[in-house]
Amino acid sequence: MLGATPHVVRAPHIVDESEAALHRSVDVGAALVVALGEYRGELRRAIHWMKFRNARWIAVRFGRHLARAIDAVDVVTFVPTTTRRRSLRGHDQSALVASGVARTMRVRFVRTLRRIDSRVQTGSSRAQRLHGPRFVAHARAVRGRNVLLVDDVLTTGSTLRRARSALLRAGAAEVRCVVVAYVKAPPLTRVE
Repeated sequence: MLGATPHVVRAPHIVDESEAALHRSVDVGAALVVALGEYRGELRRAIHWMKFRNARWIAVRFGRHLARAIDAVDVVTFVPTTTRRRSLRGHDQSALVASGVARTMRVRFVRTLRRIDSRVQTGSSRAQRLHGPRFVAHARAVRGRNVLLVDDVLTTGSTLRRARSALLRAGAAEVRCVVVAYVKAPPLTRVE
């Protein structure tokens, strides 16, 4: 598992119609997300160790493996967790993974997104998750750049969609998404 080969999953729910006006090259019908695998088994256990047992070394390894599947980008950033979660855990798991990706790719790692609300996604119903958190991006760090957005687990895609939209509104030229794992749920399917 920790030697997993990243693959691409089709996640059409990451991109919404309003983004077509922001970014013409976006394929509105089928955003692609790179993932290490499905959120189950050994991968799920490793993510839990990383998030809840402070196994930061796992995040670095996840980052190295994800970096293998990514072409050149200018900036690597992450989807921030809530302030409360970060203080309870002592870290932000997505930041640790993103840092590992950036270090492996030898590109700049920046915290560009700020979470506006403090709702947590964990334990929420699918309907509640679809609303997703809200973000604001620091334009200076992303304007005109190709950005890689990193998150830990893709469930409904609303968090990535909102974070990605914030980066595009801030002037990012392109935003590609990677996650450690995805929850298999319609309309998410693996691309062969």
